[in-house]
Amino acid sequence: MLNYALLLDPSLPIGGFTRFYGLEERFRAGHLNSLQDLKHYMRDDWYPQITTLDGMAIKSLYAAIQQNDGWRIALIDKMLHAQHPSLQHVKESRLSGQRLLKLTKALYPWLAFDQLEDTLTQYNAIGTLATVHTWINSLLGSDIEQTIHGYFATAISFCIEDAFRLLNPPYEEKNPLIDHMTSELLTTWKKINKPTPSSYQRHLFHSHRTSSYITQPPYMSHSSQLNASRPFSSSVLFKHLPASL
Repeated sequence: MLNYALLLDPSLPIGGFTRFYGLEERFRAGHLNSLQDLKHYMRDDWYPQITTLDGMAIKSLYAAIQQNDGWRIALIDKMLHAQHPSLQHVKESRLSGQRLLKLTKALYPWLAFDQLEDTLTQYNAIGTLATVHTWINSLLGSDIEQTIHGYFATAISFCIEDAFRLLNPPYEEKNPLIDHMTSELLTTWKKINKPTPSSYQRHLFHSHRTSSYITQPPYMSHSSQLNASRPFSSSVLFKHLPASL
């Protein structure tokens, strides 16, 4: 678990998280000129998005994984990237998830990630960062809140790293700001962390009821839906552990 956490270290250019917060565009447009502007943006725009979208999606993904529901995993994954219509965001999200999965497979060769990859391929899902992060943490035995808190903390770090690269404020202000904004984000999460995963899924189904490619993959027949809901075999989630373990 420690090794996985190191992959997410924002100081590492090979880390799993992609920088897609739109800060550079805001900076060029003159809307990001100071750390105070950054705080306003994060509190007003970014906190609501990452908590109600990513945070609740991770909760729903845990439920789908526990229920062995591959179709629902793919559905949530598609809904995640559909919330961000930017083509650049979709590309970055796909690459970020793929990079994180590749690195983690190299780190944990005895864990079976093929089930997730098969699910994403079967339903033409992209494998967003939140989806891959959640799958990895579920295999590593992390609980939901640990997974969400880790996702939030790393996202905060990358967002502030990007802002410091653009604004070039005093370096010693960075870590205190990361700590402060992470604490704020977790407080925001606690306030909204009330709906159950099923209520979140109903909301997403309602929001995207006209998007047929999300609610039902175009190549998916009724019989294939039934087959898709078959349980994942728990025995395939883990390959043989190394003899040294």
